[in-house]
Amino acid sequence: MSLTHLPRATAGWLYLLLGCLLAAPLGSQAATSDDYLRQIETAAKQQASTPITTRSAPTPNIDATERLPLGLQQEDFEKTLREKFVGTYVFYERLTAQNKTRIFTLYQQDNRVGMIREQTLRLLSGTP
Repeated sequence: MSLTHLPRATAGWLYLLLGCLLAAPLGSQAATSDDYLRQIETAAKQQASTPITTRSAPTPNIDATERLPLGLQQEDFEKTLREKFVGTYVFYERLTAQNKTRIFTLYQQDNRVGMIREQTLRLLSGTP
């Protein structure tokens, strides 16, 4: 689903979240960033699929064992990441082509989103 198909309030909220996400520090705070990304992705999923009925923010329901489907080709892997894990995808998109391939290879060995997220942040921050 593209942001152009969302109601303006929801799209604005998502843009605000993505702006905050892009400003989040990297490096030694990888664990904190991982939690932060997971919360943003959960909130974004809820906003994209739930009509806004109140002005209060939704409470994220975080599942630490989230996994991507097995057996995806790289194009489908990226599409799934973009659609279901927006925060992680934003950082993944900043990687070089070589590092994107490394993340895809990691996914083929370990499809846990937390691991993919952690390695993406490490590669982006220059930590091996």
